[in-house]
Amino acid sequence: MECKITFSLVLESLVGDIGDDWEYSVQAKVFNPGLTGAGTIGIPEHQLAPGRSQPPPGAGQSVVIPAGACGTGPRVELTVNATEVDWLIDDHGSNVIVVPMECPGPGGPPFTIQPEISVVVRESPRFFGGSATLKVKVSLVAACV
Repeated sequence: MECKITFSLVLESLVGDIGDDWEYSVQAKVFNPGLTGAGTIGIPEHQLAPGRSQPPPGAGQSVVIPAGACGTGPRVELTVNATEVDWLIDDHGSNVIVVPMECPGPGGPPFTIQPEISVVVRESPRFFGGSATLKVKVSLVAACV
């Protein structure tokens, strides 16, 4: 039997003062111990006002990624690449975190975790100042199938 991780986006929020038109992608790479699979969820340009939390557009989409043998402990590397869309110059930022997971043994219940990944985006050109922090909550569910 093989472990599979279902990767989806749950919630997005914004703190900061540089704009409210955002697009981003979140990539998940699973290692156990080497790379076993990867998947990306892209979120198109949409409105996200500072101080708001909301489900991202297309929040129902998910990606299933192979994670190696059941009963093992894979790691998931999450990378977010975010863009605050401006009229002249778009502002970009990225961040990477690594999340340890547990793949249940055969017949075991799924293991679920919902990590949050943040990315700071700074206004360009820099003399305008300002920055914003985009936070994306991800759902990772490991199941032995």
